[in-house]
Amino acid sequence: MLRSFDDIFNELRKVIWPSWGELRTMTFVVIVTVIVVSIVLGIIDFVLSNSLVKFEFPTR
Repeated sequence: MLRSFDDIFNELRKVIWPSWGELRTMTFVVIVTVIVVSIVLGIIDFVLSNSLVKFEFPTR
């Protein structure tokens, strides 16, 4: 069990951690990507739901 923890810590020492600048940049990219994808999916949902209503009730 202790050997497993030693192996884990040894592997963690080998990791190249991002700098604060890289971390901020990557976080910003993720947030912008989530916002853009949410907007695109919202537009697609709006268009499809409105078009299905027109097919269901063509008199509206």
